Amino acid sequence: MSEQFIHGYALLIGVDENDIPALALPDVLKDVRSLQAVLTHPERCAYPPENVRTLSGAEATRQGILDGLDWLGERVSADAGATAVIYFSGHGWRSDAGEFYLIPRDVRQGQLAARALRAADFAAAIDALRPQRLLVLLDCCHAGGMGVKGQAALPKGFAAAAFPPALLMGGEQPAAGPGAKGLGMLATGRGRAVLCSSTGEQRSYIRKDRAMSIFTFHLIEALTGHAEPKEGASEVLVSDVMSHVYRRVPASARADWGAEQTPDGLVSGNFPVALLLGGKGLRGQSAPDPLELPAVEAGRPAYHAELRGSGAIAQGAGAVAAGAGGVAVGGSVQGSIIVTGDRNAVR
Repeated sequence: MSEQFIHGYALLIGVDENDIPALALPDVLKDVRSLQAVLTHPERCAYPPENVRTLSGAEATRQGILDGLDWLGERVSADAGATAVIYFSGHGWRSDAGEFYLIPRDVRQGQLAARALRAADFAAAIDALRPQRLLVLLDCCHAGGMGVKGQAALPKGFAAAAFPPALLMGGEQPAAGPGAKGLGMLATGRGRAVLCSSTGEQRSYIRKDRAMSIFTFHLIEALTGHAEPKEGASEVLVSDVMSHVYRRVPASARADWGAEQTPDGLVSGNFPVALLLGGKGLRGQSAPDPLELPAVEAGRPAYHAELRGSGAIAQGAGAVAAGAGGVAVGGSVQGSIIVTGDRNAVR
């Protein structure tokens, strides 16, 4: 039986819609749904579902994001052993004056600086949380490019740019960057880590199959055991996540798009961020495919059928239907003759 990562809390933000249509990022919803599914699944990361909140669509406004951080703060303040994960997927921009912004749903043409979420305000809200362990993940996308998650004309005075991890370290002294697996604080079980999907003005890409972004896919890989955790481990450490994403994202971006995408991050300690396969660990088995969990497929096409009159409808994997005068057939029928009602045959 799986355990629960009872001290784990997460706020997942995906700005998929936008009041400025050119800034909409529909694929972002796939990232949020996929990560939520893996975090809350009892046989994956095992976060209690009530500890994970998602913001997308009409909820992903500037105030909605700040309210979400307040929600997270209330929960971690009541748990002295809390681990908090904050994930943002959307546009990240920098002004010519050097000010960084995250772009919420409710920005307005000509009022970007006033309506966007300043990095300083985002960082202040995060710094106020103060859980024992904190991991911030920023999958920010940038304008232009064939596989980029979003494409839009930037307003004058702004450039696409990755979020600087140092802004979210809360004054803590970084121990190492994202590629450093052998940290000196492996036993401390506390700290703060920030991981961004790209560096500087690099673009952030989606997978060619558009299932989710490259960064989020490899993040989910790490959370489900692909990061080669210590033999017998029952938890996933932040160092596992950071080192795996740091290695795999650049290779995938080059393979899929012939482009450079290098994650950037800082960490002040090492700590568990999730249970490994519900706390059971790999036990010599292969880590699961990040796309195999049914709920992860939420971003793929969904079908709905409405029945009128007689007959039957079957939807979903393994579904079987038989209407009036019909015969239900399950399993493979390759090379067979299917006989239906009224002695009709399908060859």
